Amino acid sequence: MNCYPCARENKDAAAVAICSVCGKGLCLDHAMERELPLVQRVSGWVDQSLVHILCAECAEVKTLTD
Repeated sequence: MNCYPCARENKDAAAVAICSVCGKGLCLDHAMERELPLVQRVSGWVDQSLVHILCAECAEVKTLTD
């Protein structure tokens, strides 16, 4: 799989990750790490977060905790 943002720029770069929101393939230059809160469990809210790999567009979207 190739990096989607690179392919749009007519570049050839292998994807090393996939955006956890939209599913785009991302190279190291385009992959962004962001902590996102865990979702609600049956027993209540969890005060933890997980690191997700995101593309630039999805990283700009505000979460409920922003």
